[in-house]
Formats: sequence, C-alpha cells, structure tokens
Amino acid sequence: MSVTKRSPTARSYPVRVPRVPVGPLAPTVLGECSGWLAAQGYSPSSAAGIVNLLERLSLWMRVVGAGVDDIDQDLLAEFVAAERSRDLPCVAVKRWVGTMRRFLVAVGYLGTAGMEPGQLTPAQAAAADWRSWMRDQRGLTEKTIAANCHYAAGLLDALTAPDGSVEWCHLDASIVNAYVAERRRPYGVVARAHIVTAVRCLLRWALSTGRLDRDLTAGILKPPGTRRSLPRGVDAGQVAALLAVSDPATAIGARDRAVVMILVRLGLRAGEAARLGLDDIDWASGHVRVAGKGREHVLPLPVDVGQALEAWLRLRPPALDRAVFVRMRAPRQMMAPSAISGIIARLSDRAGTDRIYAHRLRHTAAMAVLAAGGTLTEAKELLGHTYTVTTMAYAKVDLASLRELIVPFGQVPR
Repeated sequence: MSVTKRSPTARSYPVRVPRVPVGPLAPTVLGECSGWLAAQGYSPSSAAGIVNLLERLSLWMRVVGAGVDDIDQDLLAEFVAAERSRDLPCVAVKRWVGTMRRFLVAVGYLGTAGMEPGQLTPAQAAAADWRSWMRDQRGLTEKTIAANCHYAAGLLDALTAPDGSVEWCHLDASIVNAYVAERRRPYGVVARAHIVTAVRCLLRWALSTGRLDRDLTAGILKPPGTRRSLPRGVDAGQVAALLAVSDPATAIGARDRAVVMILVRLGLRAGEAARLGLDDIDWASGHVRVAGKGREHVLPLPVDVGQALEAWLRLRPPALDRAVFVRMRAPRQMMAPSAISGIIARLSDRAGTDRIYAHRLRHTAAMAVLAAGGTLTEAKELLGHTYTVTTMAYAKVDLASLRELIVPFGQVPR
C-alpha cells in the first residue's frame, strides 16, 4: 500500500483559507469586490486571486478582532507583515495587495486622506512645506511638483536623525552629491539632469525658509552628458521593421501598429498619444485634435494613419474611459506615456534593431518634413512647438539644405 507523500513546500493546514469565507468582510465586501473587479475588466483568474487575498484579510481580521470600521493603512500594513512573515508567503500578497488597496479606497472602506499634521514625521512635514512653497511661491504645476518630490524628497530621509528630526546643520555638498550619485543610478541622461534640478529646488527652499544658512546649489556636480545633442530619427527600414512585428490580426498588434503610425506620421509626443481621446478624431473632416504642453493644435489625418486607427478601434476592448489607446489588461483605461514609449522599445527589441523610444519617431516625423522640402514653419506646426527657435534644432540635421549653404573652398561668400 502506497502512501502519498506531502510536498515539503506545501503550506501547513492551520494557515489555509476556509472554503466558506469568514470574517467581517464576508460576504458583503467580498461580493462588492467581485463586482468591482468585473467592472474594471479583470480576467476571472486575476479576480480570483484578488478575492482570495481579500478572504485572507477577512480571516486575519477575525483572528485579531478587527472590524470593517477598523480598516486603515496601519491595519493593512500589519496584515501584509503577518503574511510575509510566514515561511512560505502567499504569492498573491506581493502581486495583488495594491489592487486590493485600490478597491478598498474606491468603495470607501479605506480613506485616501493622509495623516493629520500632528502625526506627520519631521521629514514628511518638511516635504509638505516644500510642496506648498513650490506651488505658492514658484507657481509650479502639480506634475512638476510631483516629479521634484519623486527625485529629491529622499534627501530628507538621508538627513533624518534616529530621533526623527531633520538635521539640516549636517548637510553639506558632499552629502548632496553622494545622494545625487546614488539616486541617478537607474536613470538615463535626461532623468539625471532632472534629479539635479529637483535637488537644487529643495536646497533653495531650505535656504529661503531659514533651514540652511548657506547656499549649497553651486556645489552640486553637473551630471555628465547633459549637453543637448542633435535630434536623431530612424530610417524607413527601421520603421518597416517595427510595423512588421506588429500583427494587425490581434488586438495588441493592431494597437501597437496604430501607435507607430501616429507617432512617425504626426510626430506626437508619447504623452499626447496617451491622452488622445475618441472625441479628438474628426473622421468626417479628417482631422485630429492634439493637446500637449499647454496648447492645442489640429493636424490632418493621413489615410494610412486613419486606416491603422480604424483597424485598432474595431478590436479595441471596452474600456473605463474614452482614450484611443488603452491597456489590454485590467484596469482597461488610458495608457501612461511611459507605456506608449515602452511599446516602441518592445517592438524594436523584437525587430532586432537598436532600442528606440517614442521620441525618436517624433524626430523622424520632423526630419521627414524638412527632407521633403518643407519649411521650419511647417515642421513647427506639425510638432506643436510654441517657439520657432525650438524647431530650429532640426535645421542642423537637414543635410540637403545645409549643402546648399556650403561655400566652396577658396571662394568669398556673397
């Protein structure tokens, strides 16, 4: 008689979730979660994993004696810590805890408000004051404020003493440069320049509010390679390779093909393509309304771009908003600008070419206008530039026009 041996990686029975959900979240909250996930467009397998995690939370809440009204960020943190402390943590904790938190916020069980001013740590209070200063004194946009905090707020943590206070008196250029050098490791040239700009903004705020008694901005080392280079486009062969690896018979292939066409033909930025809505396309007149960088402009819709968009929209799944390009996985909503650029990077890898991103296709569109005999004004209107001097950078790569300006050796210019 053979006995089935229990796998050494199997979980011990006491930590299993009962087949019948128990706890304060069953069955009302669990049912709401299932309906919310279906409305968001999650697949049945993904929804099952999220509901399972919520069932684990409900069981844990019953064990610790917590109710629905006790749900807050601290309670969720304790639950996650308890799950991760097990010998074999549930994989759903790492994968779906963020989605579970978004559900609890969406239905009102978890508040979105931050801590009260009295509960903020000194570093958090300093970051909040810095945000207000950038908004009220500098007049920066919320997007710029968020980017600055993302890049530079970590410097406040580096200055935090064991007792929680921020020791501004110990800050010097060496500490700032060490932070900048460590923070910029995973980023490219442009992001590294943004990190330096954000840190300088933080130091100017600290100086203007009396936290610092000397200006340290001059001591920050400039990141290498931040000099503006000539615009670089891609050739027709590379564009054809990107289109060749996009299967128009599938929804994701049709979407990727439409993204490539609209970037390389209309010169849109990744953010402009991401924000493009169904109502921005006027099929009757053949025009597209593009919004970006604080202005709107209308562009003609080429036939090949219109055909690519039509093929994608016929396969576009139902989504939560009216964005043209939406995620293929839940939640099905407008794609982020980074996702638009990620499409081009993924296609270039599949095509076996050098990795390129969305902005290279924008350069290609501008250079194609000049190569076809167009003027800088026409390129400016296509790109949506506010100032002509911005577009003049493309004149440096218009080799056909530059050759006509070359004075033969030994002759005097006329």
